[in-house]
Amino acid sequence: MLNWKGALTCAFLALFVVWTSGIPGTEKGVYRWMERDNFDLIIDKLSEVTAENCRAKPKSELTLPKESVTQLPMYNKLLSSVIHQNRSTLLHLHNMALNRAFFYSFIYQAQNMTVDFFNQPGFMYLYMSNAADVTAGAGFVNGSGLYFDNNVYYPNWWTRIVDFNSTLPLYGPRAWRVDDYDEATNWLREPTNNTVDIHDYAAGRSSNYSSQAFKSAPWYSNWLPDITGETDSVDKYTYAPKIRRSNETGRFVKEEFTSIPFFGPPQPGQTGSIRLPVLWTQPYFDCGRSNKWIISASSPVTEYMPRYSNWTHLRRPRFTAVATQDIEFERIDINPCPVSEGNKDPNMFAGTARCKKTTICETLGFEGWGFRRGGYQCACQPGYYYPWWHDGPFLGEEIEQATKEEYENGFDCLPIYELQVPPQKNPSFVDRKKRSVATSLKEQFLSEVMPSSQSARVKLVAKRSLAKLRKKRFVPRFKGEEPHMRYKRDLFDTDRYARLNKIVDRKDTTTRSNCHTKHSYERFLPGDAAYGVEAQFEAEGRTALRLAHFLSNFLQNVDEYEQFGSMDGDRRLNETHVFGEVIANVMSNFKIVGSGAFFDRYSFRMSPPINNTDPRFSNGITREYFGPYSWVEQKAGTAGLNLDFKAEDFAGHKTFYTDEPWFRNMKARWQTNFVMLKKFTLKPMIRSDPAGTSLIRFEHYPLTFFAPKYEHGEWLRPEFKCDGRIMDWVVTYVVPFFGLDSLKSRLEFKGVVTVDVKLDYLQITQCPGPFYQANAFKNTAKCHYQSTYCIPTPGRIPDKRYAIGNYKCECRQGYEYIFNDNAWFYDGQTIENEYQKMEAGLPNRFETLKCRIAGASAVVANWILIGLLSVALAIMNRS
Repeated sequence: MLNWKGALTCAFLALFVVWTSGIPGTEKGVYRWMERDNFDLIIDKLSEVTAENCRAKPKSELTLPKESVTQLPMYNKLLSSVIHQNRSTLLHLHNMALNRAFFYSFIYQAQNMTVDFFNQPGFMYLYMSNAADVTAGAGFVNGSGLYFDNNVYYPNWWTRIVDFNSTLPLYGPRAWRVDDYDEATNWLREPTNNTVDIHDYAAGRSSNYSSQAFKSAPWYSNWLPDITGETDSVDKYTYAPKIRRSNETGRFVKEEFTSIPFFGPPQPGQTGSIRLPVLWTQPYFDCGRSNKWIISASSPVTEYMPRYSNWTHLRRPRFTAVATQDIEFERIDINPCPVSEGNKDPNMFAGTARCKKTTICETLGFEGWGFRRGGYQCACQPGYYYPWWHDGPFLGEEIEQATKEEYENGFDCLPIYELQVPPQKNPSFVDRKKRSVATSLKEQFLSEVMPSSQSARVKLVAKRSLAKLRKKRFVPRFKGEEPHMRYKRDLFDTDRYARLNKIVDRKDTTTRSNCHTKHSYERFLPGDAAYGVEAQFEAEGRTALRLAHFLSNFLQNVDEYEQFGSMDGDRRLNETHVFGEVIANVMSNFKIVGSGAFFDRYSFRMSPPINNTDPRFSNGITREYFGPYSWVEQKAGTAGLNLDFKAEDFAGHKTFYTDEPWFRNMKARWQTNFVMLKKFTLKPMIRSDPAGTSLIRFEHYPLTFFAPKYEHGEWLRPEFKCDGRIMDWVVTYVVPFFGLDSLKSRLEFKGVVTVDVKLDYLQITQCPGPFYQANAFKNTAKCHYQSTYCIPTPGRIPDKRYAIGNYKCECRQGYEYIFNDNAWFYDGQTIENEYQKMEAGLPNRFETLKCRIAGASAVVANWILIGLLSVALAIMNRS
């Protein structure tokens, strides 16, 4: 029997449960005052599905609505829209899916002859390619897969038990990053993100991902099955990269380029009914594998079917596989702001931000916030300013953690009174001229300070003022030095601004038509002119890192003479493989204008031809130089719409790429020192038989390899490539790759991978920065720093970001915006234009682009109070 204390405790607990749970249909958010919204609905759905119960859940409960992920990159809008930083991860996912689709479409059609059967990528190539997508894409890619359709995959690694020209029922290798905190080799028990699982999805239990009953394959129905061929004319676009090969040092096989046409993913225009080459899935639960909520970007792989047939006229290009790239749903930022021009419907989370009516919602510009509340800020609406006790804007994270009392009494902006109409030019003021150090100090003082009616006799006070002027007199330290004084709070640096103009002028005046007339040093910009390239072009750098990881893994683990039961090991890398990889890098990313893989001397060794009888090639063919490089060449007068993709082997040139500074420096750094390389672990599971009865461990389990990190690569300073290929300003990323020596006993430097990114896509930062920041353009923004502060903004045109004026000046704490023009900041482009007018002596309003003291306009005279004070003073005087 409970006493009165126990009964009181039970009652209190019951009230607490009712208070926290609420009445059905009126549930609240985290706090009692917060109304339940769509974010809470998705949270509930995420928490209901686990690795233990996902197999028992229906398919409808293992997917989230499409509206839960918005602002997805679309292929036909990439060149006309600005991809913000919080969507750069999804853009990389989009480009890598397209990259793999281009590569496999190219390689399977370029090596479609019977003699090329054994040179096609084997199972280790596919496994290692998927693994490289994951290991090199930390923070970007969490999974990578290649899923073939029914009876379209021809295995060249099972020829002893599978007849030639026979196919596997299904084949789907996929790699994903796993937690390795409990691995036996991880002594610190800390996750390293360097362990990858690789499974064949078409083997073992629940292996038929082409079935409608398969719960975790929403990408399949986007492209497969492709049987009828009714839409071949619009779905299969013909690409024709041109290649120039070399089979000996200093000479090409043919001087002209050879076109290799192949069918690839669709190529849509700005309008039309052609579907996009990359399609996104709904978020879904990857049950039984990674057991995470993921979203996939998918792109189709095209191949001739049937591949080997005596009736070649019956073959047609057919979608045979789907290349996918996955990311965890919880890593994707959401946009909780109301629906607007930059946040269009459908968006499930639109309107979940808790900004007040006097504020406007802005999403935070950085990526990595993930699926959680607070990824926004509330700035003052036009016509309002921040209160003096808050420096603004109001952070969403603080609002979401506020109590009801704090929310109701705070996070509001105050109204601005007496707003002004923006003037056309500066108002004229009556003011005296500035003193000039070039004239006599005495004459200057007498002419400007002393009245004309007074005798020219300097008094004691005037003498002291004249002595102060003498102390400030400028004494040049060297011939030609001009007077310049920079104060501590003067954040605009005129010297840096002059240097900025020189850099921009050199960039603008060096073109493809006159670059040959420039000196070699004139085709370079200073290294600090590319400040921010490591962060802004990280996705492009990781594209090169992905190829470096794949080459390192392949060269360290593949032996063509090994046999794994009834399976044969992969043959060595083929020339066409590497050509296809660098071509895919360029074709899949519009920012990348060039990419190459340059092997060190005698480091590229190919397998001998099949049924070879020439004793010279019994151990393979070793090339002295092998450096395939691909670039995009724009045709004149096409405004970037008609592009040619070309590739050539740099071994055919008379000069050696190993003598270039970027190759020599990277080799000198990594030739003998491998301590800083990261160790990656792969855990491959392969099918036990051609039918895919079960999954078994690979003979070498786990596989390990050493490869560089993104930080081990190097971004070179901006250069104008005047070599007849790109003919444009680029920044180049160089990263090494490694293999084993001839005895397979130690690591060896094998070469470098490069990507060239167009400089115009780099956004410069003119806002103030610390003294140690290597930024050529810092402290050149022309904000009025007493009343405003500088914030960088993305350029309006994606390929014209390398320009001045990409910033805005917002009012500081205690100041307010004074113009009635539906804005709350001064745009950098406007400030730059007005400053140039002022420098040219033209009418301008540069001096009006600043904020005024907040609340000063609201101080008005109270005539009643003045009258009462006058009466009181009169009475006091009489008394």
